[in-house]
Amino acid sequence: MSYDLIEFPFQVHSDAKVVERAYLVPEGLPWGATLEVTPSQADIPPGETAIFTCRLTLDNDIIRPGCTNDQGFSLTAWRIAEDADERWGSCFYFIRPRVRTRLRIMKAQWHEKRLLVFGVLSLDTDQSVDLNAQLPLSVRVRLEHDHPAGNLRQWVTAPVQPGGAFSITREEFNGPPGVELRIQAWFDRTDLLASSRSDVFRCPHITVPVIG
Repeated sequence: MSYDLIEFPFQVHSDAKVVERAYLVPEGLPWGATLEVTPSQADIPPGETAIFTCRLTLDNDIIRPGCTNDQGFSLTAWRIAEDADERWGSCFYFIRPRVRTRLRIMKAQWHEKRLLVFGVLSLDTDQSVDLNAQLPLSVRVRLEHDHPAGNLRQWVTAPVQPGGAFSITREEFNGPPGVELRIQAWFDRTDLLASSRSDVFRCPHITVPVIG
């Protein structure tokens, strides 16, 4: 399994009256982790902010997934002075290696007052990890729509079945005719598995027209 490249910004602001030159130094970076910082140093005019781009890579042969390998490191900004460099500020970052997961809403139907949603949680890895061995698991499903007659914002929890399938059934699920329901599934991180979100699935409300 290979981990995704993690990219994040680090901002350094200067309130000095002169141009300051700064650079970043990681402290306590775990073995198997590599941090690339661009630019290597930056000149910061008075009252302005420099943005460093940080790219963190993890060696999957050294850092194995799971909460037992949760680690962290500090990233410190240093100011270049005439006689000696001075510490300017620091942030601490957690590294929580997990097996990637993938969420998909496969099908949804909202007919009259009955809502059906079907989805799948799967593992995005080339390792022999058994999803069934991680059960019980659950997925949070976000249901929402906007309409002048009333908006909807609602969470529903669905248990994950063997094989990764999950579903929700809602009876007496009322809504304005023709409104579009937006559905998104969320999976929260566990000791071994990473968090993930599905794409937003759009489902129209189908009603039988009343004649006469």
